[in-house]
Amino acid sequence: MRQILIATHGKMASGIRYTLELVVGKMDVITTIDAYVNPEDDVEKMLEEYFSVHEEERIIAFTDLRGGSVNQKLMQYAARPGVTLITGMNLPVLLQVALAGEDVTDEDIDGYVRAAREELQVISVKPVEEVVPAGENAAAGQSESTGADLSAGPAPSAAQITALRVDDRLIHGQVAMTWTKQLRVDGIVVANDDAAGDPTQKMALQMAVPAGIRVLVKPVREAIRALNYPKASQMRILVLTRTVRDALEVRRNVGEIGFVNVGNVGRFDGIDISQKKVLTPTIMLTQDEIESLEELLKLSPDACMQQVPGDEQNLVRDVIGKLK
Repeated sequence: MRQILIATHGKMASGIRYTLELVVGKMDVITTIDAYVNPEDDVEKMLEEYFSVHEEERIIAFTDLRGGSVNQKLMQYAARPGVTLITGMNLPVLLQVALAGEDVTDEDIDGYVRAAREELQVISVKPVEEVVPAGENAAAGQSESTGADLSAGPAPSAAQITALRVDDRLIHGQVAMTWTKQLRVDGIVVANDDAAGDPTQKMALQMAVPAGIRVLVKPVREAIRALNYPKASQMRILVLTRTVRDALEVRRNVGEIGFVNVGNVGRFDGIDISQKKVLTPTIMLTQDEIESLEELLKLSPDACMQQVPGDEQNLVRDVIGKLK
């Protein structure tokens, strides 16, 4: 079995594991060593015990500093068959390795390291041109000028959407690094009025996705028009909304949707929690949102609640039934 070891000075190892598991979910294959937190810590003994337990397994080890003592102590194990040592780690390379299969090779890991280096950038907060498929802006403009009636339902050419997810953070680590891979999408449509009207927020969302995935950030009604544009049917698309109400609007007005997922909602809307029903620690709904969710279930009865792909899928209908 593939094992991941993270060993660093201080508490960086346990801290980055906590962050990693927020994105990918809990992983039993990860072990952390916080070295030199206490004067009596015997790092050599910790490593000796770890490698004796996992002697026959594939081990990918991460350290913080190439010249640091933790990395030096791990060097003696790096020559063993099945052990790969990576130093100067960052979260992107950890994510790639954590999401890789059991048969990940050193060549694969070398590619992850090269890609992770590109993640270290100075961000210039300037408006950027929206990343959309060629010709899509023109098509969207044509749709807007026709004044299409969304209440009439989806157009005959409506897209086969891979997934519709309700997530109050829209594009973030869990979406960018796990859901895009799980669903094998090549395009994301963010349907949110506020994000579409805020150039800085729009730019941040566009920069959050891995290379090769196209992003369209539009007000809900314009997003629906884009999804009903014939070219959209040629792509595997993940649609993101911030509220259940917006998800219902999308669901009513586009074609078939393969997977409807309520991930995170209601935490940052400024409405006091006393006015909400708490379905899970990350799903908090007002009465209006609950009513929208009930309508959504009529169209997609198998909608589930799931933060990351590794979590258990809980059917929304089972939880909603308990609220009555």
